[in-house]
Amino acid sequence: MIKQVLRDLLYDPLNSFLKGSLDRDWLEIEIPKQVDHGHFATPISFRLASLLKKPPSHIANDMADFLNSKDVIKSCCVCHAMNGFINMTLTDEYLYQYVRSMGMRRPSFDRVSASILVEYVSANPTGPLHIGHGRWAVLGDVICRLLAFTGQSFSSEFYVNDAGNQIQLFYDSVAAVKDNKPIAENGYQGDYIYDLATSSEDPVGRVIQQQKDVLASMGVCLDNWFSEKSLYQDACIDEVLALLDKQSFLEHNEGATWFKTTLFGDDKDRVLIKSDGSYTYFLVDIAYHYTKIQRGYSQLVTILGADHHGYVKRLEACVKALTSGKSPVELNIIIGQLVNLFRDGDPVRMSKRSGDMIALSDVIDEIGSDAVRFFLIQNSADTHIDFDLELAKKQSSENPVFYIQYAHARMHSLLTKLDYNEENQEDYEFTDAETQLLHTCSLFYDVVWDATRLYMPYKLAQYAYQLARSFHLFYEACPMKTASDADRQRRLALVFSTKRVLADVLELLGVTAPDRM
Repeated sequence: MIKQVLRDLLYDPLNSFLKGSLDRDWLEIEIPKQVDHGHFATPISFRLASLLKKPPSHIANDMADFLNSKDVIKSCCVCHAMNGFINMTLTDEYLYQYVRSMGMRRPSFDRVSASILVEYVSANPTGPLHIGHGRWAVLGDVICRLLAFTGQSFSSEFYVNDAGNQIQLFYDSVAAVKDNKPIAENGYQGDYIYDLATSSEDPVGRVIQQQKDVLASMGVCLDNWFSEKSLYQDACIDEVLALLDKQSFLEHNEGATWFKTTLFGDDKDRVLIKSDGSYTYFLVDIAYHYTKIQRGYSQLVTILGADHHGYVKRLEACVKALTSGKSPVELNIIIGQLVNLFRDGDPVRMSKRSGDMIALSDVIDEIGSDAVRFFLIQNSADTHIDFDLELAKKQSSENPVFYIQYAHARMHSLLTKLDYNEENQEDYEFTDAETQLLHTCSLFYDVVWDATRLYMPYKLAQYAYQLARSFHLFYEACPMKTASDADRQRRLALVFSTKRVLADVLELLGVTAPDRM
């Protein structure tokens, strides 16, 4: 990672400047907001102001002068003080050689956690997946791709809600159609119920298979599909109740059994067993998380819909209680906000119960998996998405998917139509557009690591657009057919490296990298 490389490069000279008193953790590397401020910067002077009893601007000036006097620094960058920061402008040769090295070996990434379980989608098996499920599916899938790329130990899981009242309503709805009776008012009303009624197969099993097929059609395959029914069959719920009772985390009041979640930061205690003896959803959720912990995972990543926002505190309490007195298990909950579908600016209505909905499979069929995936991953999970189907089909720069994929196709065309000699690269006098593209390429591993450790895969999607934009600007500013042989080969070498980076980015996003469009 380029930031780590620069951190290592600066540490010894700056530690010498400070006579051995520099804490390596203080040496942060940032990207200046303005392009003319250099490629990278460090705010180390602000950290040292109280220690050295000098203004940050004075410290930065002294440090920049000191660094520029060192051969190891002069060979790769020029440092200059600016508003208390030490800004660094890398040499073209250093930038290019770093970008070239990225294709030769992948860095060793830190361990996020010993063993991670990523649970996502987990829709009820009572009907087709909708576009909101698609968002959670892409979010979870890209997280898993990032975990695999950075060498983490992880598994992915879909929690199948195949028990409870909603399942009985679903069965009753299908049975009513088979018996030529009206579906109950609180039953499932969609056309798919009539399709299921024509089959002798188990309706729940058929829906689960349909969900698997739809997810697979957009490149999402999970390691495990965990059945809620198994929690009852394996007596897991009884085990959890006995464990919580033994730890004095339960309270019996007014004929109901309560879990004292306020002991773990929740705003109120929660009912686990109602006064009529029936279990709450929360009790079943606790049992499910108990199985996750029993399976040895040290970090649990769970993607939930916006309607589960109030569940966060109680799930955190559940994990803390189940691991009380044991090795802690980290719970990381990601709330995926709603997706609003539009067609040319007009909203498309959705309602699973009434059947007036646009299924995820319909959206994939209409605009393709690539567009679905990118439009659902390009924004932070905690923001709403307004998804316009007509925009996703446009073959113009307005459509970010087309814009990015066209960049890859353009690179492929240049490398195949022009005579690129991969070994012939000795000219390091890059233009501004070339240097900017090099700098963007150099950030790839840092973006990957940030997206992985923070569970924010949208950062990778935004980087894909940034990389494509840098390339398109480079393409317009740096002609090749009319250039000298040296300029052409230098630029083609840059195209070659950029294409490799963009292909890796698109693979992590689960989006194809076409050679022609």
